[in-house]
This record gives sequence, structure tokens and C-alpha cells, in this order.
Amino acid sequence: MATHVETGFLDDAERRYAEDLARLRLLLEASSRLLGSLEVEEMLPEVLALAGRTLAADAYSVWQYDEGSGIWSVAARSGLSDEYVARAMAAIRGNTATVSLDAPIIAEDIERTEWLTQEHRDAHAAEGTRSMMALPLRYGDRILGTLVLYYREPRQFDETEKSSASLLANIAAAAIGTAGLYQAQRRLAEDQRFVAEASELLASSLDYETTLANLAALAVPRFADWCAIDMVGGDGSIQRLTVAHVDPEKVRWAHELAEQYPPDPRAPYGVPNVIRTREPELFVEIPDELLREATADTPELYDILEELGLKSSMCVPLVARDRALGAITFVSAESGRRYEESDLATAQDLARRAAISVDNARLFREAESSRREAQESLAVVDAVFATAPVGLAFMDTNFRYVRVNEALAAINGLPSDEHFGRTLRDVLGEELASEIEPLHRQVLETGEPILDLQMELSGPTTQEIRNLLVSYYPVLDIDDTKIGVGVVITDVSELEQALAAAERSGARLAVLAEASQTLASTLDYESTLASLASLLVPNFADWYAVDILDDDGLFRRIAVVHSDPAKSEWAAKSRDLYPPDLEEDEGTGRAARTGEAVLYRTISDELLASSTKDAAHYEILHELGMESAMVVPLTAAGRTFGGLMLVSSDPARLYNEDDLEFAKHLGRRAAVAVDNARLYRAAEERARAAIVVEHVADGVLLVDQRGIIRLWNPAAAQITGLAAAETVGSSWETIADLARRGEPRPETQPVEINGRELWLSITGVGFDGGSVFAFRDLTAERAVEKLKSDFVSTVSHELRTPLAAIYGAALTLRREDVPLGEPQRTGLLEVIASESDRLARIVNDILWASRLESGTMRTIIKKCDGVEIARSVVEAARHYIPPSIELVVKAPKKAPLVAADPDKAHQVLTNLVDNAVKYSPEGGKVIIEITLDGPQLRYAVHDEGLGVPPAEHRRIFEKFYRLDPDLTRGVGGTGLGLYISRELLERMGGRIWVESSGSGGSTFVAELPIAPD
Repeated sequence: MATHVETGFLDDAERRYAEDLARLRLLLEASSRLLGSLEVEEMLPEVLALAGRTLAADAYSVWQYDEGSGIWSVAARSGLSDEYVARAMAAIRGNTATVSLDAPIIAEDIERTEWLTQEHRDAHAAEGTRSMMALPLRYGDRILGTLVLYYREPRQFDETEKSSASLLANIAAAAIGTAGLYQAQRRLAEDQRFVAEASELLASSLDYETTLANLAALAVPRFADWCAIDMVGGDGSIQRLTVAHVDPEKVRWAHELAEQYPPDPRAPYGVPNVIRTREPELFVEIPDELLREATADTPELYDILEELGLKSSMCVPLVARDRALGAITFVSAESGRRYEESDLATAQDLARRAAISVDNARLFREAESSRREAQESLAVVDAVFATAPVGLAFMDTNFRYVRVNEALAAINGLPSDEHFGRTLRDVLGEELASEIEPLHRQVLETGEPILDLQMELSGPTTQEIRNLLVSYYPVLDIDDTKIGVGVVITDVSELEQALAAAERSGARLAVLAEASQTLASTLDYESTLASLASLLVPNFADWYAVDILDDDGLFRRIAVVHSDPAKSEWAAKSRDLYPPDLEEDEGTGRAARTGEAVLYRTISDELLASSTKDAAHYEILHELGMESAMVVPLTAAGRTFGGLMLVSSDPARLYNEDDLEFAKHLGRRAAVAVDNARLYRAAEERARAAIVVEHVADGVLLVDQRGIIRLWNPAAAQITGLAAAETVGSSWETIADLARRGEPRPETQPVEINGRELWLSITGVGFDGGSVFAFRDLTAERAVEKLKSDFVSTVSHELRTPLAAIYGAALTLRREDVPLGEPQRTGLLEVIASESDRLARIVNDILWASRLESGTMRTIIKKCDGVEIARSVVEAARHYIPPSIELVVKAPKKAPLVAADPDKAHQVLTNLVDNAVKYSPEGGKVIIEITLDGPQLRYAVHDEGLGVPPAEHRRIFEKFYRLDPDLTRGVGGTGLGLYISRELLERMGGRIWVESSGSGGSTFVAELPIAPD
């Protein structure tokens, strides 16, 4: 024990009694101090200190129990490590064992205590704790926690120790419970003060947005570390109104998070759920599982919330008149406060007051808005009544004027102020009043309006008849009692005139619309202009003429149409015999020359006579009839194409300025149609030319007079490798030189472009703006011609050499003056035989190439022994190869048959072996290696000769191509062997290639397919 009495005792019982007495004295002294402390956090260290003085143990702790969450946690400790505390708290949360808290909880040997979890026992073992005693801290019916004593050794606790420890626990529980009760009362008082201040704040203003923001600021940090208020918008969406925190930077951060992560309106928790269900939500301790579930789709948000350290939260709805207006959320974080049911009740009370304040503010706003709208409506009615262009009046039930506007006063011919109090008879007279009063009476009796009654009334100052449209309406008070008649009078005289004018204008617009459609329907503008006559004759003209001005400056009359079929003969004569003249003083010539429309309102006989060319012309016009006429030019884009002439032969129809305006519109639309048709034709011709230039196989370019390229077609780009972007805007010396010389005949020239020589056949033709050149690439043809020339030269040389040898040997054998022995004769015969064989191979190569080129070569594929074919080729070659060459065949012992033409395969291998021997002038070993490569049998012919440069690997298989065309290295040949080999292999489903670095020999590889089983 920690307390000892340092005096002599008769026995142990007396000593224990003294110790218990001393311990009791300490507890009694400490109890008054503990009970006097009202702060639990300050009291707990004193409890541990008292335990250390009265109860001997190696370590002490006070565990606190949260009734709301059911969580146990270490509130204070002495002699325990942080690691043990963390492990023990985690272990207790996972312990499902039931332990009675009615008496001390004893663990005399922790390692064997079964009600402790294995994790808890491991934590004790790591801490070195072997036994412990836990004393329940009970305050009334509540368990506040436990006081725990820890020992490094196993031990048994006697009743005296249990009793002393229980006494200390009871004193501590009483002190903690009293302090907790005091703190709860103090918090309740603070909350009540907070609610009172909040209520005063809510009642201070009708600007509820600002008031709620101030309310959130008031709640922090008195009631929460965070306070957020969300409102339901007009569209039902949830909108964040305000967020409050003591740190402004965190407030800004919270607003950003709300924008970045808006709430899910269907969420089963939080603000959406509270608003939807109108039920509060309390989390005494915010579980980690809830945060993870809420941020399942946004894991980065979980990290942010975890960093904020949210501990406890409440969310209460703002409900007024059975409607959810929003929600207030209170969150505890830095303060560590855990909300309880009492806090939730306070929050609900506050939310109820806030909701009433918001609802009242909104009702006030609506009332104010309605009042303003009513005032505005009344002002509008007054303004409309005073300024309305129609006559308005209010008559009482005795048919007296109560109110009259200026428009109706003008109709009645009496100032408005002289109407008030006077009857219909006083103002309108007996006759008219006797017609109107029955109508007023009908409206008052039936309560039904009389609408759009047509009346005629002579003017107040003139006898001009006015057309009026009158309507009568019943006027009701707030109780729906009829108190008079409303009168609406509209003077429609001008409207009737306008309607007549509108009908005429509508007819013209309809003609213009149909004319536009007709003109746009075809590109044959001449027949279209002629067909306009059906729209104009006879409704707008008695006859109609249209003239087109050609490029030579002469008019061509394309149509004359008359409304009278009997006049068609005279119309045809006008069309065919007397087209207009551009220099004439009047008519179409004048309109086209000046670009101005001409109106002839009346046409006198003198004007008609002066405008005709001869008597016959006068007779024609006289027969057609000309009383009034209009001529409009066909002008578009600054050019005049001709003219339209509309003629009236009826003296009752004389054209005016409105008619001329209509004719101008018609002329403009016709001119645009003509211009569009001509432009379209020109564009179509240019488009066709552009398509030809774009797709022609020859290169085409256009240069201006300075030799600058202005056009470069795709074929030119493909032939030269120069894109249009590189060439257009620049000059080309070769073309510039041809342009200066102006030679139209084709000329073939070599041109170097980007280090590449091209042979081009160039033809040019000049025009006013420059020259157009076409060129064709003859490089390939020239290369073929050169190859053919080289081939002829080579074949001539190759044929001449064996023929010379044969000829020389034959002459020698024929000579009688030279005695020849048998060896000499045999040698000369062998020369003839070998050179004849060489000559035959050359001829055979030419024949093979000819048959391949003409397509007459037949290939018969069958199963054959590819190894045996190779061996036969080598055996045949040994008879004519130089002695410096060693032929070697490397083949597998057993190889599958190939699918090939045996003769063609034999020819391919012969060519490859001959090629290897020919290009090994210094001798050496030639190896024919046969291997399997998947479904192919591969022949690799290795030599130690001259080699093939990598740049020539592809070209050596071309027809007539030779590595040494000038025989500088003494290697002859026709240039056909490898070409023949490639073609034959491709026809048999095989392939060929070469592997060589350019020196130290070459390897030619040929493959043939293995025959199927």
C-alpha cells in the first residue's frame, strides 16, 4: 500500500487497522476537495493522484463511458504508455463479453482471464501488466466509467483492498457525477442564453438571408464548431445559404467543397434526408463507416473530412406550415463536444423559431410584392385609360358619364371634363341615345358583354362618316354587384382604308413571292422571265415585254405577252422586228442606259410617235395599246442585263408611284435571278475545269506574267514531291525559261528536285494573265529505255564472247597447216561445248524472261523432293565451274517434300548457284544450306564473293538490273537471272531475298512451301 503508519504495532492486525484508518483519513480529506471541483477534466488527474496515495499499484487509469454512443475511452491515466491505451481502447470496442459492473472487476491473472479478448490480453502483456482491479464509477443509476488499478505481478485481492478501492471509486464517481451534472446545467443555461439571443436576432430583421447568416455566426463556437444552413429553392433544389466557422479560410474551403460536391437529393442521411422526411438527425459520434459510405464515389472527399476531425453532428429541419424550408446543421470538431438528446432539443427549438422567422419574412415579402403589383397595376390602368388610342368610358346605372378618356371625348366632340355627370342624351342627342340606351340596359340586366358592334357616326366638325367598332362590358364591384357599363369605342375608319391598301400590297407581295419562286426554280432565266407574264398579265398590266442586253451591247427581246389573244400577232411583230436600242431617248433603252426606272403615267400620241422608229413600229405599238407604262432596268452587282416593261392599254388604269415601286422590286428580283444564273453557269464551267485539273494525271501549273506560280495541281505535287504550299507564290526557273521563250511544243528536259533527277515532258500555252503548263513524268520510261539499251549492249557482249570462242576454236580445228594432237583437239572441242552451253544459258534466260513478261509461262505445282533438286543442280554445276570454286550442300537427312514445279525450282537454284559462282571471281566456297522454317523449305546460298551493297538489295531483282553494268569488276551477265528467280518463286508461292553487308560475300535465301500430307 502507498500509505504506511511508521509506529510499532503489537501484531499485523493492529498494523492493518492503523493503515486502513490512515487511508480513510486521506480519502475523507480528498473527498471534500474532489466534490468541490466542478470541472471533470481538472478533477480526473486529482482522482489518479489520490489513488496513488491511498492504493498501491503500478499504474492507474480512469475509463469514461459515453451513454449515447456506448463507447468506452481512457479519460485519464498514470503509468500507462500511449501504445497500450490505443490498443486497449480498440480491444474493448470489439469485446462482446458481458461483465457485471455491480462490484469490482478482478483479473488476478490477466493472461488467464477469459472475459478479456486476446487483443486486450496482448496489450496487457506488451505493457507488462499481470493483474488488475477495475472499480465501477456509479452515479445513481448511471455508469460513468471505471477506476482501474494495474499491477506488474499476479496477485490476489483481499476484501480490505476491494473495500478501500470501492470507497475511492464511490468518492470519485460522486465527484465526477456532480461535476458532470453541473456542467450539463451550465451548458443548458448557455444554450438557453444562446437560443434567447438567437430569437432576438431572428426577430430583428425581415431580411432572413442575412439574419440566418448571423445566426450561424452566433452558433460558432458557442454551440458548434461548424454551422451550415441550407434552404430549399423555388425549383425544389437544395441551396447552401451560409457556413460559419471561427476560421475564415475554412469557411471559404467549405463553400468550395459544397460547389464541388453537391449533396445527393436522394441520400438516406444528412441535409437531403432531413428536408425530405422533416425529421431531425443526431450522430452522437460520427462513425467512420458513415463517412466512407457518404464518400464512396469521391474517396478524395473522405480524406478531407477525416482531416477536419468531425466528432458529432445534428441536423434539424426548418419546418413552417407543414413545409420544409431548409435545414440547419451543427457539427462538433475541434472542441470535441458530443451532442446529446438535450442538445438536439435545443437545436429543434432554435430551428422552429428560425423557420417561423423565415416564413414570416417570406409572407411579408409576398404581401409587399402583391401590394406593389396592385399599385403598379392601378397605375398602369390609369395610364392606359388616359393614353389609350381607343375611346374608353365608364357609365353608371343611370347612364351618366363617370369617367371618359381623351380619345372618346374627341369622338364625341366634347371636352372630357364636360362629360362628367351628364347623360347619353345630354352628350349624344335623343336619336343616338335612344339606340344606345337599350344596349346599356341589356348589359346591366344580363351581365353579358356586347362585343364588336359596328356603327357609323358623322364627325363632330365635318359630315365625314366614321366607322366605329363598339363594345359594352358590365362593371362589377368587389361583391360582384353591377355598378355600371364600360364602353370601348375604336375608330376603324383608317383601318378600313389600310385594309384596302393592305389587300393591294398583299396581292403585290404574293406576286413578288411567286415571282421569286419562279425565278429561283430554274437556271434557264430567259424562259423564266417570259413566264412571269402569267403573274402580271392581266392583273397588273395589259401587256408585258422583257429585253435582254447581250455582250455585244444589243437588245434581244425575248418575250412580248398581251392579255388579248387577238393582239398576239402584233406582240410577235414587236418581239421579232423592233427590239429596243440602247441609245434611244425613252423606253427600255433609257432605263438600261441610265439604270433608273421610268414611269409614264400617261402616254400621249406625240410621245408615242416620237419614240417609234418608223410608221410600222408606230402601228404595232398603237395596236398593242399604250395608255400608261413603267420600264425598270434589270440591274444586279453593278451591271445592267436588260429591262422589263409593264404597259396598261386601259385609260382607267394609270400607273402611280406605288405601282412603280412594285415594278422596281420585281425588276430587282428578276435581275438577281439573271445574275445568279449567269454566275452559276460560269462557276459550273470553272468547277468542271477545276475538277479536270484536280484529277488529271499530268502535272498542271499556272504562272502569272512575272513567272510566279499561282496554281499547282495534285498531280504536279505527286510527280515532283513538292506540295502546293511550297510552290504557290514562288517561281520555277525551268518553267520561267519556257514562259519567256513562249514555245508551245512539248519539250523533254531533265529537272533536279530535292537531289532527285526527273525527266519531264513539258508543254505550255499562254494567255493574257500568264501561261499554263502541263508536264508528264517520263523518268520511269527513260529508265526502262536505258535498261533496254544496257541490256542490248550487255547481251551483245555476252553473246559475242562465247561466239568468238566457238568461232576461234572451230577455225583452229579446220586449219590443215597446224598439226593438232589429240589433247589439243579435245581441249578445243571442250571450249566449243562449254561456250555453247554458256550461249544456250544466255538464250534460255532471254526466253524465260520473254515468257514471264508475256504471261505464257505455265507452272505445274506438284509434290517433289526439294533436297534432291538441289543436289542435281550442284552436280551439274561441278562440270563447268572454275576449279577455284568449292560447292558444298548441307541438307537434313530427312526433309519433307515441297509443293513446286520441279523444272522451275531447278531453274531458280541453278540461277542462284551460277550467280554465286559468277560473283566469286577470286574463288572460294559456295554453300547451299537447306533448312526447315515452319511451313517453308529454305535454301540459303552463301558465297565469299563481292557482296551486294544494302542500297541495292531490292533493285537486283529488277529486270535487266546489274550490279556492274560497265564490267569494271569483270562480272558479266544479262541482268535476268535474279528477276527470273523472283518471278518463278512468286508463281510457286515462295519468296526470295538477299542478305549482305556489301562486302565479304552474300547469302541469297529462297523459300518454297512444304507440300501438304
